[in-house]
Amino acid sequence: MNFKKIELGDKEKLEAFFKSAQELTCEIAFINLLIWQPLYNNYYCIEDDTLYLKTCSNNNESYSVPFGNVAKGLEKIIKSENNFPNIWAQEGERFQTFKRLYGEYYDFHEIPSEFDYIYNSSDLINLSGKKYHSKRNHISSFSKQFNWHYEDIASNNIEKVRECARIWYRQHNDDTDVGLTSEMHGIDFMLKNMDTLDVTGGAIIVDNRVVAFTLGSPINNNIYDIHIEKAILGYETAYTVINREFASHNLNDYRYINRENDLGIDGLRKSKLSYKPEIILPKYLCTKKESI
Repeated sequence: MNFKKIELGDKEKLEAFFKSAQELTCEIAFINLLIWQPLYNNYYCIEDDTLYLKTCSNNNESYSVPFGNVAKGLEKIIKSENNFPNIWAQEGERFQTFKRLYGEYYDFHEIPSEFDYIYNSSDLINLSGKKYHSKRNHISSFSKQFNWHYEDIASNNIEKVRECARIWYRQHNDDTDVGLTSEMHGIDFMLKNMDTLDVTGGAIIVDNRVVAFTLGSPINNNIYDIHIEKAILGYETAYTVINREFASHNLNDYRYINRENDLGIDGLRKSKLSYKPEIILPKYLCTKKESI
């Protein structure tokens, strides 16, 4: 199998498989495969109308459950390895096929820090009812404190968004955090290639300055993925504002919004749970049983 590094020009052919799968996971957002490549070494191979993905992080190699002909694809992976390699999987039809065919050979380890938080778009747009009372209060408090407005990210404000990102990373500077470094480069890449990547974004403006912004892209016509959301220090409640404003201006046509994982960070988990997810989507590292 001839695996290749994922590049910008691969978007159309990979997304043909992803959109056909009609899954909810952010793992099949092309942007995530591309911008996190420095950390995860993402590679792909297309053979016989089947897409294979492989990653190698911290010297641990794993395959995704194939797209297309799942059964034949799994058989090919296992034969090519002459073993039962690690499989990275998300809850969904492909995973269920994998379990049915090879469950007796694998142990399935849930990885809660990687679970996706998925919301009804109407909930995040309207923030209706008692369960969102605190969110409405955050927006009201922000509005009393600041004279703000919302703008979609476009050529007229993109430099202000870049400056907001630079400020955020200076405020959270840690030269040893390769994740933050990759994310910073990813934001710059998305802003430079918004049209090609089908990225949209929004910004909160206070005193002609971007104090919060978000960037995302569709996974398919049913679900939209939020890749980035930042608010600089001194404007922390703007997280609630940009969340609601971007959804209400741009995401009415999607049933679901995927706000990705919590990275095992307690504060991030608490924040994501506070928005009352409709689905918390499990993910698994599947390893060969010791008895095999």
